[in-house]
Amino acid sequence: MSLHSYKGITLEGNAVEVTVSGTSISNVRSISWDATLPRILPSLVDLQHNGALGLAYNNLNDRTPDQLCRVGELLIRNGIGRVMATLTTAPYELLCTAAKTFNENLNCDREMTRLFSGLFHEGVFISPKQGWRGGHVPKYIMAPDWEKFQRLNESSGNRVKLVNIAPEEPGALNFIDRAVKAGVKVALGHCCPDTVIINEAVKRGASMVTHFANGVAPLIHRFKNPLWGFLDNDALALGLVGDGFHLPPEVVRIALQVKGMDKCFMVSDANIYSGCAPGLYQRLGGCDCVIEPNGFIHLPDQDILAGAWFQNNRSVEFLVNQVGIDFENAWKLCSKIPAKLMNIKLPDLKIGNEATFVIARFNNRKLQIEQSIFCGKEYFTRKTAENFQNKSHVLDAVNL
Repeated sequence: MSLHSYKGITLEGNAVEVTVSGTSISNVRSISWDATLPRILPSLVDLQHNGALGLAYNNLNDRTPDQLCRVGELLIRNGIGRVMATLTTAPYELLCTAAKTFNENLNCDREMTRLFSGLFHEGVFISPKQGWRGGHVPKYIMAPDWEKFQRLNESSGNRVKLVNIAPEEPGALNFIDRAVKAGVKVALGHCCPDTVIINEAVKRGASMVTHFANGVAPLIHRFKNPLWGFLDNDALALGLVGDGFHLPPEVVRIALQVKGMDKCFMVSDANIYSGCAPGLYQRLGGCDCVIEPNGFIHLPDQDILAGAWFQNNRSVEFLVNQVGIDFENAWKLCSKIPAKLMNIKLPDLKIGNEATFVIARFNNRKLQIEQSIFCGKEYFTRKTAENFQNKSHVLDAVNL
């Protein structure tokens, strides 16, 4: 069995050489500190990823056997080592088929099982109100239904680890009770509850907010809106989209100041066409969307976002360059913190652990992922254009 060694500076600032044998780390030793060394870092984690390269997890079926691996490779090349595949609003029977196919694919692929930590059931049980439902098609939205959710989860092999709820909808609070009792974490999003309902949802076990300050109507009352209640409740961790379009940097700074780092985490909210060329695209279960040349994705002729074009490595650049935090904390907000919040096992650089980590540099305001090591395999960066305007082919999202 061949050995591969990698040198770099860890997140804690230590210079090390890591040796990999097969799929595991066989040795870790200290070396002389050298400023020219790259960083050797824990993999990034994305708790909200809707798909990429034209594949929505909603649409998984037995005719798409290779697409999950193709999306998985894109994620790994972008430094992501753990991800929650997100199911959004679509016909519920379609979602059940997707959940079943997801489980079957993972049962046959050990590496994809390591990458995909579970399913995030975002859509369907959201507010049907315009603005609050975002780009989700209202005819597929329904009141929280535990029996339907349980059937979908059983189809997935009980891989649903997180479910999004609009807590003000009929039956939602009882749904939260049952979900938490069953070991499924609950997030609040695409919703418009008052503070009383938010606090009651938290008492029943809700612990996260789905893409905070997004999935919100463009015009809201200055006080009677859920944003204040989300910020005010210490038990809620805030998911923050870090593509540079969803949130202005001052909102992220305020979130970090109010909640503290341990109660914030970055997500990509990647659209199913993330990584694709600019243009108009159709989404099953969602409204059409437009990808602009700068990566901004929105509903046609509307200033309503439709997910993101970038992967979660973009969040690191956004946090350092626009929010103004240091690289190490930016990486943690995209890696160790979301992993901890979802009880996801993220391998440390220790002998015997899974050999999954990232070799990267941060220079001139750019994150350059030189390679990802995933389960002992090397994935190198593919070069991409800084501006992908007028491109007619599919592009990787690395380093854009």
